[in-house]
Amino acid sequence: MTGSVECFSGGVAVITGAGSGIGAGLARHSAEIGMRVVLADISINRAEAVAEGIRAAGGNALAVHTDVSVPEALDALAAITREQFGDVTLLVNNAGVETLGFAWELPAPLWERTLRINIHGAIHGVRAFVPGMLKAGKPAWIANTSSIGGLGMMPIQTSYILSKHAILSFSECLRLE
Repeated sequence: MTGSVECFSGGVAVITGAGSGIGAGLARHSAEIGMRVVLADISINRAEAVAEGIRAAGGNALAVHTDVSVPEALDALAAITREQFGDVTLLVNNAGVETLGFAWELPAPLWERTLRINIHGAIHGVRAFVPGMLKAGKPAWIANTSSIGGLGMMPIQTSYILSKHAILSFSECLRLE
């Protein structure tokens, strides 16, 4: 194990959107380096399938149904994590959705859904977890997943691009704080 991952071994990782894609990959990798992993996803079936794979490989994983668009769900996730595993070492706000269509043609509920998941999910993830991470007084890390969309512009993906720019801004401001 290299020095760059030793600080994570034995720690607790919480990953939203962990039932598939990048989140599932991060969950598996976190377990491989010796972390206890909480897999949060709106699809408990997908999260549990990834968690079962981690446990089958000798890791420690807990799947938790979580809708990141609901702030209270993130509060519940933080409480469950503390109760089951203790202090959080790594928080990965990864859950996100891509929305396609001209900005003026997307219905208001679709705009709201995209912003609640892609922006507010990370904001409320930080709000729910960081006080406990600071109180623990141990080194801890936060990663908020953006994308190449956070660095450029593209038509027909305005709501997604906007949300990923917001995540970059949020992450930079959080780093300064």
